[in-house]
Parts: sequence; structure tokens; C-alpha cells
Amino acid sequence: MRPAPSLAAVGHGVTTAKQAIPRSLADALRQREDPDLSALLTARPDLLHPVPSDFTALATRATSGPSVSRSLDSLTSLDLFVLSTAANLSGDAAVSITELTEAATAAISPDARGSVVSSIRRLTSLALLWGSSTACRAIHPVREAMAGVTTPTWPLAHLTWTRVMEQGDVDEQAGGHAHAAIAQLRDLLEAWSAEPPGVLRSGGLAIRDFAAAIRLLNTDAATASLSIELANAAGLLADDQEERPTWTPTDAFDLWEEAAAPAQWVALAVAWLSMPRLPSVATERTNILANELDRKAVIGLRLAVLSLLAEAPAGALVDPASISAVLNDRQPRRAGQLREQAITSTLAEGLLLGMLVGGALSSPARALLTESPKDREARAAAAMTAAMPAEVDHVLIQADMTIIAPGPVAPALGAALNRVAEIESRGHATVYRISESSIQRALESGWDAAQIRGVLAEASTTGLPQPLAYLIDDTARRHGAVRVGTASSYLRCDNEATISAILTDRRLRTLDLARIADTVIVSQAPSAELIIGLRTAGYAPAAEAPDGTIVVRNPRQHRSASPRHRKVAASRADPVTLISAAIKGLRAGDRAANAPRRTTIAGPAGVSDLRATTSTAIVAALRTAIAEATPVWIGYADTDGTTTEQIIDPIRLGGGTVTAFDHRTEQVRGFMVARISGVALLESEG
Repeated sequence: MRPAPSLAAVGHGVTTAKQAIPRSLADALRQREDPDLSALLTARPDLLHPVPSDFTALATRATSGPSVSRSLDSLTSLDLFVLSTAANLSGDAAVSITELTEAATAAISPDARGSVVSSIRRLTSLALLWGSSTACRAIHPVREAMAGVTTPTWPLAHLTWTRVMEQGDVDEQAGGHAHAAIAQLRDLLEAWSAEPPGVLRSGGLAIRDFAAAIRLLNTDAATASLSIELANAAGLLADDQEERPTWTPTDAFDLWEEAAAPAQWVALAVAWLSMPRLPSVATERTNILANELDRKAVIGLRLAVLSLLAEAPAGALVDPASISAVLNDRQPRRAGQLREQAITSTLAEGLLLGMLVGGALSSPARALLTESPKDREARAAAAMTAAMPAEVDHVLIQADMTIIAPGPVAPALGAALNRVAEIESRGHATVYRISESSIQRALESGWDAAQIRGVLAEASTTGLPQPLAYLIDDTARRHGAVRVGTASSYLRCDNEATISAILTDRRLRTLDLARIADTVIVSQAPSAELIIGLRTAGYAPAAEAPDGTIVVRNPRQHRSASPRHRKVAASRADPVTLISAAIKGLRAGDRAANAPRRTTIAGPAGVSDLRATTSTAIVAALRTAIAEATPVWIGYADTDGTTTEQIIDPIRLGGGTVTAFDHRTEQVRGFMVARISGVALLESEG
């Protein structure tokens, strides 16, 4: 039999031969070195908020049900089995490290011995096991949570892939998908700028409006849902909060539209990574944008899938089944239908967005996932610049009224084409179709026949076909011959024969038309409905303003203010500083608990001689101290009005309070900024 490892060799910060055998978890934590305490607080950040006063409070929190449950959720199937074995063997007394190692190894496989030893080390570091150098025991809440734990399969699951592509080929395909995603979102929001859809009373987008968006984008429900949800998550689309609310592009959309394509993609990708919903599971009957679609767990599940893909070699087309198997092995307590949906949706949405291709991460996506937060967006934008295909500034106009763009269209040309034509199909080449209704839309936006011909002739390498020129001129000539205003609505036309034809047209009976003059008809239908009815019947009406001029529809006339989302940080600001201060506070709390009564715990304090400064200067000085991790003197007013000087190490600032390590009490506490009269840096000691 191999020599059994000792807990001192296996664990972090546990007792050595010279230390007393701990009688409790609090004793075991108290005997840990500072780096080992730091590792515990980093791995279990919930123990840190609020900062415990001493080790007894830390042990109590570490054994609370919610904290233990969160810690168990992060364990692998092997960790859970080893912990279950320890709980079963240490019911009445501590189990020896030798017995625990051999029992777990025998149940799994002889080859698993090294992994079992590593698992014991991790469980001890997480304070789920504690004990002496030769024996350990599981904390009590663990024993109640180990029901149903099964023996893990050996060897453990690992990623597999069907083949490995050249990373350049992956990036090329991803760049094309990214450009298409940007174009679709831009087309949608430009259309909604002119005619924004309504917001349901229960929130969300009406099924009718969603179906219209699907037709507009010429795509399926999942892709349209992704574009809409991404626009909302990125702050480009919002409820305008009016009396009759609509989903309206925000002013941030105008700034996004002017940015370079790689920067546009980064904004969408970052929003997708933090979006708590799965747009690709939507069907044509889904009320997208509804609040009840949010699932906070989705963010972590999506990141888990992408992080796993980042472990595969560059260009490896990872098998989705192996992703599920590895995640089920690494975090078995989080397995279920939602995770399976998250895996499928992440792969589908990532493909549409240009994050991955066939299970292989693109270089821009890898930069977003692996680079430091400070550099990741710039690195991702640079990688996407190299990946995106070159934009084209020309098209082919054919005699059948179709326009073919032989590649990704430049934004300016794309906006012009969307104004005068409808997208018929997308792909490596985009096909547009010009019709009478699309030309009328361009006329309503303020263009005339000459401008439409000029834009198309300048973009076309094949000239302007004669049938198209005739269609443009004829539509422009008839456009506005019939004027529609509000009565509920009215229409007028100088041609009395046209007025008579409209009145007798059976297709317009539902509009409640009545002639009030030789050239004027009124209707009980709203003007928008009247215009649609006349167009359907083959007329070419134009909206009329109260002064008798034709209404020019501005494509950007509808905008809402950009929503101010509360940023929820995944981790506290500067956790290293906070953890260091918390450990100081734990040590000081223990000394205070064991100190004789009337003994003062060391720390400077005295009557304040600091010069009073403005609140703006105080906040600026505290922020500088936090950024530079330097201690400062503060003048602080107590409840009785006495102002004393104290030395603090500021950690974070927010809500009118600065959280800091107080050198006088040697504890982490909050100081109200309103009570701070002045701030000064400590003078360096000779």
C-alpha cells in the first residue's frame, strides 16, 4: 500500500505538527495562513459580504445552508463523491486521510488516486472539510446534502471534436456572420424608427408585430428574436414610456450606427454575453421582450459553454454532446433542461453573431473571453477588423427590378437601398426588389424621382434599366395626386373623376367614405388606415399636413432616451484589496475577543486638526486612495459632534458610504461621507 498523504500535504492552510488539533471549523480557519484564507474568500465570495467580524462569524457563515449550497454547485462529480464519502465516514469522529483516500479510490478506479488527493485538497481549501494533519471531517450541513450522490465514471468526460479547421477559415466565416447580424439589426431599427411597434400592457412585443419583423428581415423567428433582444440588451431599443408606449430606437442607436462595423459588433457581443435570456428558443407565438423571459442563470450557463470551448484547440469543431457531458461532470448539480437549452442556444446564437463557427471559437470571441477586462474590447475589435469581409459600394440592377449586392453592403449604400427597395434574400450576395410600394416609401421619405434615379445610377455598374426608370417616373407622377389628412381623416383630389371612382369602389366600403365637396372626401377611419386602404385598391395617396403640403417621413423621427441600466458587477470592485482588509479584520476581531477587558486594541485616533474641505474634494481624494491602494487620514464626526482623526484604508465608495479598514478598531466598517470633514495622505516615515 502506498504511504497515505497527510492533510498538511493535501490541504491548504491546515494544521501542522506544531499546531494544536482544531476543535472546530473556527479553530481550523484561525490556524490558516493569510494566503490560504485569501484563497477561501476568493473561491467563496459570499463569505465576504458583509465582512465577518471574527473567525467564529466566518465559520458560522461558511456552514450556513445557502452558502454551502452555492459552494456545492461549483463542485465536480468527483468532488461531490469524495465529500460524500468523507461525510459517511466521519459521522461520529474524524476519518483518517488514509482511509478516506483509499475508500474513494477503491470505489472509483485505482487510476483515480491522484485526482482524489487533489479533490481532498480542494474541499479542504473550500472549508467543506476540516481537521488535523492526519484526519478530517465534513461540516454538518454537507452530510444532509449528500443524498443521491453517485460514483463518477472513470475516466472523466472530456471534449471531443469532429475535425480542426484553419483558424483563418473560422474567422472568415465568423466575419461574414457578424456583418450580416449587424446589417439585420440596423435594417430592423431603421424601419422601427419610422413606424415603431407598440408595447403590450403586459410588456413585450405583440405577436403581430413580431411576425411583421420576421417578414421585414426575411428570416426565421429565432434569428429575428436574436436581433430584437440584442438591440434591447445593448441599449439601442427601448420602451419610450409615452402614453401609448412603443418600442423605439434610442439615441444610442444613432451613435452605434455611426461607429465602425467592428465596434458595432463588439457592442452587440458584450451585450449578448450578459443577456439573461435565450432568444433563439423563440417561436412565432412568443411575446419577445417580455420581462418574464429573463433567467439570471442563463448568463452563467452561456459563459460556462464558451469557456469550455476556449479550452479546445484553435479551430476545433467541438461535438455538442461532449460539451454536455463535460459540463455534467464538472457541475452536476446544475444539470437539467435549462442547461441543455443553453448549450443549444449558445451554439446557434454564437453562429449567427460570429462568435463561433461549428463549435470553434472565432479569434474575436476568444479575445472577449480570455483577455483582461481592460483590453478585451479593443483586442476583439482589432480581430474582427481582420475577419470581416470587405464591403462593396456597388450593385447590379437587373431588368426584372431586382438589385444584387455581390457582398456585404457599405452602411451608407445599404441605408439608401433599404429606402427604395425590399430585401428579398440574404447570404453572401443580398438580393433586393424594387416595387411601386418601395418607391412610394422613398418618395414619402422626401426623395423625388430624380434623387431616386441618381442614387441607383451611381451605385449600379450595369446602368439603370429602362423599365425601372419608367416605373420610378410613373410612381412619382401619381404620388400625391390623392391627399389624405385627418378628419378622423379626409382625402382630396383635383380630379373629380378620381373622387367619384373612389366613392364607388367596393373595396373601400369599410372606410366609411363621404363626399363633402366636389374634390374632398372624409372618412371615419384614421389617416394611416385610409392610406393603406387606398394603396391596396391601386391608388397612390400621400399624407398631407395641415398647411396642405405633403408630409415627409423622417426615417429617424422616432427616438427614445437610452435606458440607464444599473450595472451589476460579477465581483466586487478590487476584491484583492477587500480580501486583504477582511483578513486584517478577522485577525483583529480574534485579538479583540481574547483581549482582557479595558484593553485597547491598537490604532491611532485623536482630535482632528485636518483642514475642512468640500465634499467634492473629499470624494476625489477617497477615489484616488482607492485607486492607488494607499491609507489616508480622515477627520470624522461622531454622533455627539466630536471630530477625530483616524487612519483608514479605503476599499470602495458608493451609496454615500466609504467602506474601509479602520486602523483604530482593526475592522472593516463603513464611514458616512457626509461626516468626513477632511482627507489627507499619510506622510512618509523618514
